[in-house]
Amino acid sequence: MSAQSPTSADATAPGELPTPLRSRVVAGLAGPYRSIPVLIVLGLIWLYFYSQNSAYLTSTNITNLSLQIVTTAILALGIVFVLLVGEIDLSSAMLSGVCATVTAQFAIKSDWPLWLAILGGVVVGLLFVFAEALIIIFGVPSLIVTLGGMVILQGLLLVVLPPEFTINIGGSDLAKISSTYLPAGWSFALAGVGWALFCLAGYRSHHRRGASASSSVAVAVGVPAIASGAAIFGSIAVLSQGRGLPLVVLILVGMLLIGWYFTSRTRYGTHLYAVGGNREAAQRAGIPVSRMVVSSFLVLGVCAAVAGIVEASRLLAVSNSSGGGPLMLNAIAAAVVGGASLFGGRGTVWAALLGALVIGSINNGVQLLGLSTEVQSFATGGVLILAVAIDVVITRGSLLPNRR
Repeated sequence: MSAQSPTSADATAPGELPTPLRSRVVAGLAGPYRSIPVLIVLGLIWLYFYSQNSAYLTSTNITNLSLQIVTTAILALGIVFVLLVGEIDLSSAMLSGVCATVTAQFAIKSDWPLWLAILGGVVVGLLFVFAEALIIIFGVPSLIVTLGGMVILQGLLLVVLPPEFTINIGGSDLAKISSTYLPAGWSFALAGVGWALFCLAGYRSHHRRGASASSSVAVAVGVPAIASGAAIFGSIAVLSQGRGLPLVVLILVGMLLIGWYFTSRTRYGTHLYAVGGNREAAQRAGIPVSRMVVSSFLVLGVCAAVAGIVEASRLLAVSNSSGGGPLMLNAIAAAVVGGASLFGGRGTVWAALLGALVIGSINNGVQLLGLSTEVQSFATGGVLILAVAIDVVITRGSLLPNRR
């Protein structure tokens, strides 16, 4: 079974014969070229805001943008795993607030070592999503389970907070997570190692396909290597013009690379896509469907905990508003806008980064131009609706509505 789920990309409306070109375009957008429209939209957003204010693309603002999107991107990464198996989660934002509060309680109030406090917060996240996943595989829709979980977490947050409903973490080791920057030398060295491993994984994957692979090494390996190298080293060069590479950005990139490896280079990833593409067929093929659903929620639990800890470190406090606001909407929107399908079985972990960049670029540009928050909401909602509409067209394989 292939890593990409069966789609209806080649299907058409009854009585409608597909043209070869249209079939290839739809299949490409459903698979390897799904990120191209997102990159085009991102480029247009950057071009518009730069035309309105030249400070938009300065190294200082790009560094601010990278810090603003980290929390959304990490949470969206976990949501991508859940979407891949055809489920949804509405509680992860509140879970991030609870995990951050537990970590702050351990680190600040109980004076635990930072690593142990972080581990405590992650364990809380894992336990909660594990309980949710057990109910989901029992047969209760994930929408209802996680909606109820969100309400439970809102009450739990008030329980774990102290009577003053806030914990200040300024000046602590926890606060240093978001205030630490890597010098340019270390940034380029780590980027070089990561890029080399990425290229090596791509070459080994191509080599395993054998000589019968249709694409040459230059295309299958060289093009991704050049594109990724330009993106990685270009980003490092821009960020290093300021204070350096933020540690939280390095954490995000590390999580994305780990997620990319497991979803695209292992049997685990193949099973994820298979379960999301056709759960009944995956079950008949011997894939442990329930185990894959549980594992995807466990990944989300880790991502939610890390996202909450990073956000608390950036804001220097946790409170009864932690995990609230537009975070949940932005994280789901980022995953979907970046290319993950709400119908399961399609998308990559890079959707989390691309979608977070699109949402974050809009929010950053609106703030830089001093526009009202209504504009920000309109733009984010419009981009989300457009992304889902495109996903529906790709899934159906036709611009025409279904004929009943």
